[in-house]
Amino acid sequence: MPAPQNPHTQYRLFDFDVDQSWARKYNEKLGEIRRLQIAAAILAVVCLGGAVVLGVVFGSVGALMIAFVLGLFGLGCLAMIFYIPRKMGQIDRTYATSELVPAIVANVHPHVLTLVALVDQAVDRSAGSIPALVTLSAQKLPGHDRKEGERVPCVAVAGNRSARGKDNAYQFISPMPIAWGTSDKGVIKRAIKQIPTEEWDTVRRNVGRFEEIQKSPAGILRL
Repeated sequence: MPAPQNPHTQYRLFDFDVDQSWARKYNEKLGEIRRLQIAAAILAVVCLGGAVVLGVVFGSVGALMIAFVLGLFGLGCLAMIFYIPRKMGQIDRTYATSELVPAIVANVHPHVLTLVALVDQAVDRSAGSIPALVTLSAQKLPGHDRKEGERVPCVAVAGNRSARGKDNAYQFISPMPIAWGTSDKGVIKRAIKQIPTEEWDTVRRNVGRFEEIQKSPAGILRL
């Protein structure tokens, strides 16, 4: 049975006002988007420049064919600059439509924190749940202590479900901390309380398995 078009209506959602300026400063997902856009822009310039040089300077049939291919690839890179952020969606909508999940700091290094989160891999929850563990590497967690065992409420950003909808499972799930969207510690505390104690306990029992999770297919370890 195909999954519903809006499966997030079945999920545990968390309502809060996303601080856009705060998110632009701290949300590392947005940083990834910017890096992808920069890479696409550089590739576009290189490919289009190469196409012009081949077409104008050399002008042979073979050169023109290569220039045509490079030009198409360059235009594709230009399109990606605008497509990537649209595909990722608006950050406030991502928070509003992604499930609230528990995560705990599993490992602390000077420049990176590793979190373990409990998620549900199932797309359509009416068909049952698929509990799983995923990890997140984060450089900054404003509003949280940089220590192992710190509870970090997140939303589970999920995607890449089967096009045929046969397996009812997301192929990609990445936790996104609430703290990346607001500076209000009261909001973070409210999110922590909204997650059942049993789920926090499940994460705590499995927090030492972060390396095993990272080595799992797609970084998702089913329980």
